[in-house]
Amino acid sequence: MRTYYQRPGVPAIRLQTVNVIVCSDDTIQTLQAFADNPKGNKRAEKLFRQKVEAFEKERTAIPSDEEDFENYLDDGVYDVYPGFIIFLTHSV
Repeated sequence: MRTYYQRPGVPAIRLQTVNVIVCSDDTIQTLQAFADNPKGNKRAEKLFRQKVEAFEKERTAIPSDEEDFENYLDDGVYDVYPGFIIFLTHSV
């Protein structure tokens, strides 16, 4: 693992986060980060679901069901429509 530095000899602080990232046409539109703990994970999963539901409503698409959401959460990605992706990912 590579170590990054603030300045020579002073390692940078590493933040442990879970992130919800919305991309459209290969450009990040929004990135929201939460603490990587049980509460933060729940909040990130809730936001991920809200983003998917809002996108599907806007597109008047067939809404995802519970099995779909389980798959999205397991994979950490919603990429049903070309050019639009929502990621649920942990910092590294």
